[in-house]
Amino acid sequence: MGLFGFLKPPKPVPFTYRPRFYDEKREAFKERLKKAEELAGDNPEALKARIRNSLQRKGTYLTDKSYRQRQLMRSNMLLLVIVVLLVLIAFLGIEVYLPRIVEMFE
Repeated sequence: MGLFGFLKPPKPVPFTYRPRFYDEKREAFKERLKKAEELAGDNPEALKARIRNSLQRKGTYLTDKSYRQRQLMRSNMLLLVIVVLLVLIAFLGIEVYLPRIVEMFE
């Protein structure tokens, strides 16, 4: 009987790893809540922080908006130039090679 047990493959060892759960939304919510509690106080430091936060938000909003508009205009102009070049190349190709193609089929 010992011979048959020797030929059996051993059973695998169970894996007992338990992964930790990380909720990114919850962490971001806690961070926003903490900032809001700091800004909600009536002390002068909280007032300074609220004003600073407000100015930073408005400043980045305006600069980002104008930057986006410039990039959008640049992208549209580049697209327009590419389309015009492709139309010109197609027109010249038709002007030059279409008579030769028609002659070949006649």
